[in-house]
Amino acid sequence: MWRPGCSRSNVWIADVRERNGQLVLHDLRRVQALPGVAVPFTRLAALLSDASYLAAAIDAPFSVPALHASQGGHPALLSLVAQMPCHSRPFPLASDFVQVVAGQPPPLSPPKPYRVTEAHWIRQGINVRSTLWAGSRGGAPMTAAAIRLLAQAGRPVWPWSHATPGLIVEAFPTAQLQRWGLPFSQYDGNGPTAVATRMTILAGIAQRIALGGFRSALAGSADALDALVAAFAAVAVTRSALGHPVAPVPAMTEGWIAVHQ
Repeated sequence: MWRPGCSRSNVWIADVRERNGQLVLHDLRRVQALPGVAVPFTRLAALLSDASYLAAAIDAPFSVPALHASQGGHPALLSLVAQMPCHSRPFPLASDFVQVVAGQPPPLSPPKPYRVTEAHWIRQGINVRSTLWAGSRGGAPMTAAAIRLLAQAGRPVWPWSHATPGLIVEAFPTAQLQRWGLPFSQYDGNGPTAVATRMTILAGIAQRIALGGFRSALAGSADALDALVAAFAAVAVTRSALGHPVAPVPAMTEGWIAVHQ
C-alpha cells in the first residue's frame, strides 16, 4: 500500500481547514499523490515534519501496553523503533517490532494485549486490533508504521505534549463513528450495503463539515472516509472538545485515542 505506483493504496490524507467559522474539507488524496520524488512514506513524514498545520491525526496506535512500554517513556520507544532495521521497507516487520519492543518473539502471552484506551472501546462493542499481535489482522504492522512515522516527523505527540502547531494525535475512526451514533461497521467494500452505509455516514458527517467536491470520493472509499473521520481527533484536541476524558496515568505511559464529542 506504500509503494509509489500503488493505485489502490488505503493510505489517504484529508486536509481539513476552517473558513468563516466552519470546517471545510480542503483536499483529499492518496499518499502516493503527495508532492515530491521520495517514497510515499518519506513524503508523508516530510509533510508532518513541516508543521504548517495546527494538528494532524493518524489512524494507527502510537504506543503499546504499559507492560511492554519503554522505561524511558514514549521518546525512548520512538528512538528504539527508529533504529530498527527495515529490510528495504519503510518501517519494521511486525514480528521484528514485537520481538524488539516486548523482548520476545510473537505470539506473546496473552497473544493480544491491549492498552487501557483500547480496552475501553472493546467494552463499547468495537473490534480493536492489538498493537502487539503480529498474526492475522494484527495491529503490530500499523503500530510499527505509526511509531516509525512519528520518529521521522519529529513533532510533538499528544497526550505527552499539547504544543501547537504541528501536534500529532492518535485517531480511531471506528470509535469516532460509534461516539457520534453513526454506523461503524460494514462500510468497507464496493457492495450495495457498504456503499449505502457510507452514504448514511456521510449524511451525518455533513452536519459537521462542508464536504465540497469530495463527496463522491468519500462515498467510493471507506479508507478515504476514515481519513476524514480521523481528522476530527485533531479537531477535538485543538478545540478542547474531547468526547471521552483522558485517564492521565495510563495515557502518559500508553498514549490515548482522541475522540470528538
